Amino acid sequence: MKLPASLLAIALTVTTGLCWANDVPLTDEEINTTLVGKTVHWKLDDGKTYQVELAEGGKATVSGPYNDVGKWRLHSPGGYCTSWNKQTLSEACVKIIRRDGALVSLRPDGSVRGTVVGTK
Repeated sequence: MKLPASLLAIALTVTTGLCWANDVPLTDEEINTTLVGKTVHWKLDDGKTYQVELAEGGKATVSGPYNDVGKWRLHSPGGYCTSWNKQTLSEACVKIIRRDGALVSLRPDGSVRGTVVGTK
């Protein structure tokens, strides 16, 4: 049986949506209480682990295979943006969600950037 393209598109949209039905975006308040003022260990999609500190007042620090300082700001709803001193003058934003009990950062296109593997 051959499905018309429009029905196939609807079926793919519905099933894709169901795969991540348990994603829960963090609120800005949850970002402040969970990530700000702590050292957060992120395992990124490249397999490397970085320690990121988002300080109150907007200072950001990253260490690990890459070390830098910069700025961060909330990006409502449920995300934040960083700009690093050693990188080009651009800002990168992520959305933070809970997926299967883990904190996950998503790029603007919805792809996974990294997962929290610990906090101090």
